Amino acid sequence: MARRKPTAGGVAGEGTRALRRTRSLRLTWRAGTSIALGVLAVFVGYGTGRREYFVAACLALLLPLVGVAFVRLRRPKLEVSRLFSPPVVAVGGVVQVTVRVTNLGASPSTPLAWDDALPWYEPIATREIGPIGLGRRRPYITSYDLHPPRRGLYAIGPFVAEHEDPFGMATATIAVGKPERLVVVPAVSSLTEGGPNLIDGEGEAHLVQRKVAGNDDDLTTREYRIGDALRRVHWRASARHGELMVRQEEHRSHPDARILVDTRRRGYPDAFTDTGMSWSADWASDAFEWVVRMTASLGLHLELAGFRVAVEETARPQIEPIGDRWEGRRAEGFLTSLAGVQLLDRTVEELAALPPSEGAGPVFAILGDPEDATVDWLIRRRSRGEVGYAFLVNARPAVLERLRDAGWTCVVSDDLDDPADAWRGAANQTGYARGPR
Repeated sequence: MARRKPTAGGVAGEGTRALRRTRSLRLTWRAGTSIALGVLAVFVGYGTGRREYFVAACLALLLPLVGVAFVRLRRPKLEVSRLFSPPVVAVGGVVQVTVRVTNLGASPSTPLAWDDALPWYEPIATREIGPIGLGRRRPYITSYDLHPPRRGLYAIGPFVAEHEDPFGMATATIAVGKPERLVVVPAVSSLTEGGPNLIDGEGEAHLVQRKVAGNDDDLTTREYRIGDALRRVHWRASARHGELMVRQEEHRSHPDARILVDTRRRGYPDAFTDTGMSWSADWASDAFEWVVRMTASLGLHLELAGFRVAVEETARPQIEPIGDRWEGRRAEGFLTSLAGVQLLDRTVEELAALPPSEGAGPVFAILGDPEDATVDWLIRRRSRGEVGYAFLVNARPAVLERLRDAGWTCVVSDDLDDPADAWRGAANQTGYARGPR
């Protein structure tokens, strides 16, 4: 049975909004032909006076009515669920969507043609389902692949099904279930080669590698002193030294690094009204997408290098910090928050009122073409003696001049550049040699 493709998918979210209104019923070309023949039979019957034409006309006109009644009364009662594998996918990756359809009706469903409503355009072949049996033990299960073109929190669905009557006179399209969220995180570039050497001794922040296991204090031993608690006696060390030894707590260094991200809309002249593809902001910017990619790449690189990474934003905080090593899956929340980070509005007065930064260590700023107020905020965030790198996208020369005069090392990129190239460019700016460390 030939079927027309359901009106799913579409461009930039229009598919989902349209499908919520497509609980509609349509007559097919067969119904149109049947109605035309019925009307013709009526005129011929009147003209010839032969009753058999009226009988044929009634049958021809009745068939579309029967078809309409059938698709209205036999509307499928379905339950749909989806499973994304992997549950979080990076831009440029592939996610497999497994769809499970269960028939909740009192009888087997009629044959269906279906596809999912997508927030972006991606050609997916319409699939056909034969009759689905009764109960949850006999579901229809299938899968298909998606290729997310851009980071975001996307609504996949609803499930769009088209069914018709046995005579092919009428079809109805229904949207089943609610959309389910797909998390698409920015693609992460490897910064392991080239770039500033953060563990040398030429004025850079020194790196003291954190251990994966254990608490925040290294346990060492010393001689027993009068007044020491017996519970602190280290018996193995005492036996080895031949005298009482006690545990001593020695503070360990956790080097800090800060990433400053401009999330104010006014810092991106190329910002335009978002098309509504994802459950995110009203604004989109190619320069800002590069900033998000660089933030993800740099944050993970610093964390893997042993730094405790703090993130500050010029607008309302949206980016989650990277968790400590003992938390497990510590970067997942950080990347997920970057999937939904938005361009927001914050006044100059609100920006100036932000409290000063606390912490030491290298400072990395990632911006587009910031306003003067943002540059003022940025300069206040770096203390004298701290290393500061600013990664900018298509910034004005005046911005670069101010930052360089304030002691920042500036790297200018295009929104199509790889963040790894900008990282290596920072090494060239400061005279460091390329190569792995």
